[in-house]
Amino acid sequence: MYPEWRKQPFFELHLAWLVQGPRGYDLLFKINPYSLYKTREEALEAAKALLKGERLDQDPKVGRNQAPVLLSPEDRTRFLVLLESGKALLPLDRYALLGEIVLVEERLLHRAPFRDPSNVLYSLKGLPVRLLHTPINDPEADSREVSQGILQLEPEGIRVGETFLAIPGETPIEGLAYEDAFFDLGEGHYYLYALSSSTPS
Repeated sequence: MYPEWRKQPFFELHLAWLVQGPRGYDLLFKINPYSLYKTREEALEAAKALLKGERLDQDPKVGRNQAPVLLSPEDRTRFLVLLESGKALLPLDRYALLGEIVLVEERLLHRAPFRDPSNVLYSLKGLPVRLLHTPINDPEADSREVSQGILQLEPEGIRVGETFLAIPGETPIEGLAYEDAFFDLGEGHYYLYALSSSTPS
């Protein structure tokens, strides 16, 4: 197994605003996008950077929600002290700020040319997959299923069921090993994902 295909330990930072509901706190919105760090210290530093201002709005990559409460310097300090233990819940009026640093195991997105045997298509070889296609010049278009079947790799391309797709050797293949792969060919964006859930760690 290629090192790039293996799951690796990371520390994930979760930040969210909660709102008081009839049975306790409910999620109002998640603040930050999916954030992985190599060490707990890096995750804490990222939290400190996000908490520098008096507002803690949602990251534009996630959405457009705005902080329901402004943070005082004392709020920020108290929250970070709590977060150092791994989890922080800071009540603020009828809202609360939640923070967690959680140890997770994840695969990172890997990119390699088709001719490179470390590209993630090789991790999907022999698995049942779906092959989808979306026109590159029409981002609003729905994906169309091209084929479904066992993925076979050939020197000139891939075969899924009865469908053969020629792929030039230098074509970049991206994806998560044992899970999915995607690449662009001509005017089309192609996406494969494994239909089997039993994947090595």
